[in-house]
Amino acid sequence: MLRIVLLVLVLVTLPTAGFFLWAWAVKIKQERKLAGTLPEWQELPLTWLAIAGLACTIVGFLVMFFTQNQGVGGLLPT
Repeated sequence: MLRIVLLVLVLVTLPTAGFFLWAWAVKIKQERKLAGTLPEWQELPLTWLAIAGLACTIVGFLVMFFTQNQGVGGLLPT
């Protein structure tokens, strides 16, 4: 019972905390942009998001390649 309660609390709390951290970061970014002190690399969020997504995809494929059984139906001949 305690395990279920903790699991539900974690599943509700983590996204909520993530949202508030994101909202706080956006507010700081807007303040820096208005003040003219925003670093140049932060002006391209979609580029950095695409790079991070590509890196995560590559890592995911590497993990799957090295952890999956490559017997029947895999790339290696049987």
